[in-house]
Amino acid sequence: MLVRGNWFFLLLSILATTFMAKPYIYVIQQDNYRLKGIFKSKNIRTAYLMDLVSVLVFGGIYFGVSFLHSRVFWGFLTAMFFFIAEMVLYFAEDGDKKKPLKYTKRAVRGFVSVAVVESALIVGTLFYLNGLLGGDDAFYRYAGFFIFPVFYPLVFLLTMSVVNVFERLNNLRYEKKTRAILSRSDCIKIAITGSFGKTSVKNYLKDLLEIKYRVLATPESFNTPMGISKTVKDLDMSHEVFIAEMGARRVGDIKKLMKIVNPDVAVLTGINSQHLETFKSQKNIVDEKMRVITDLKKEGFAVVNNNLMKIVEDKQNKILANVNFAGSGGEVWASDIALSKRGSEFNLHFGDEVHRARTGLIGEHNVENLAVASAVAFALGISPKHIVERIAHVEPVPHRLQLIVRDGITIIDDTFNSNPDGARKALDTLSQFEGRKVVVTPGLVELGELEEEENYALGKKIAMVADVVVLIGKRGEQVARGLSDFDGKILKFNTLAEAQKSFKDFLHIGDNLLLLNDLPDIYED
Repeated sequence: MLVRGNWFFLLLSILATTFMAKPYIYVIQQDNYRLKGIFKSKNIRTAYLMDLVSVLVFGGIYFGVSFLHSRVFWGFLTAMFFFIAEMVLYFAEDGDKKKPLKYTKRAVRGFVSVAVVESALIVGTLFYLNGLLGGDDAFYRYAGFFIFPVFYPLVFLLTMSVVNVFERLNNLRYEKKTRAILSRSDCIKIAITGSFGKTSVKNYLKDLLEIKYRVLATPESFNTPMGISKTVKDLDMSHEVFIAEMGARRVGDIKKLMKIVNPDVAVLTGINSQHLETFKSQKNIVDEKMRVITDLKKEGFAVVNNNLMKIVEDKQNKILANVNFAGSGGEVWASDIALSKRGSEFNLHFGDEVHRARTGLIGEHNVENLAVASAVAFALGISPKHIVERIAHVEPVPHRLQLIVRDGITIIDDTFNSNPDGARKALDTLSQFEGRKVVVTPGLVELGELEEEENYALGKKIAMVADVVVLIGKRGEQVARGLSDFDGKILKFNTLAEAQKSFKDFLHIGDNLLLLNDLPDIYED
């Protein structure tokens, strides 16, 4: 049973447990709602430590007032301020996130589920204590409130484990519906994947195909089953081409996406050791990325970066569709590349036909990406003349070698890239700029057993290019080991936010600043 005053604490418990869920849901949202490894986050460990401190402090006060004559009143106040303190701690905890918590329907369902379960447990505890104590002493009823934060992480994990089962069933429903919509559509379906370059190629290809077709493409990095499902909601009879970017961090990801989209055209941009930590082996990465070709229908065709020719040849017996190569060689390829801070010029070959192309994009790998996109557009009936004309107007993809000039400083924003190949190519691009060169990087992640080796190699590469190096966090220390022969200036900071506050102290007019990778908050944790 509930007694007078309990309703007030029930309201506080619902509010408190909702606020407490924020850092937990934020962390799992960054990892596609996977619960494994949640306590690897420093943010979560800090939040739980704050809970324990709060329990000890207010629990100590609660024990102290037990000796007072009016202990019921003081116990009531102590419990009330305990709840308020918990809410304030978690309200302030949110802070300044690079990628803030998104209050999606799934996130809201998580908040509600956790709040309901936690509040139900508190209500159950109250019922039990009220029944046990009867009307003898109201003071000890409040003791139950100091217990729930101790077990909060366990309850959160158990609750979200159950919620995730229903979410997966819900996702399967959306995937089935998306698969049905795409199977009924007569539009040309294109799948693009790779360890790097897929978003750039997708955007460039969309620009080129819009010369002739009405195109729908997954926006930004909507490259998961749910991202594709959300995009397909906008697909109508007027669309002639659908482009789906396909991301993969684990074995089976591309296989699932291929079943949903069942594309007519496949594009493979590149393969390296990115996400080795979650794929477990390089072979798994190659096999999974290659599924975009090996699972492609026989009547389809694929365009593959020429650098992957050896990998494709090794898998030839599993490939049914036609494969065309493009980039630095193949059916459509770029040569005589001239790079500068103003953009790039190059010869674009379509078989024996050659056109001189110009673009505002910087970096040799962007020229390769344009060649790959051009190969697909050419195969779908866009003339070389129109392709070259459109290339001159292609816009850079945000945070992927995006050139920004601000306060006399040239900024190369490559914060989205976090793979070894992309990092090396970004440094090659920086080397072509005149003036002092400053590199800001937190290093590379998700490379598993290769992480230290690749960050060491990154340090070696940076030493060949930069004049000033700004290292962020613990992986920055791995990069620093590769800077042993570097005779320039090295600065170290715990977070990017700390480094940004000091930019004014070491950046000068005329500097070239390369922002190389920007780890999500969960990695800085």
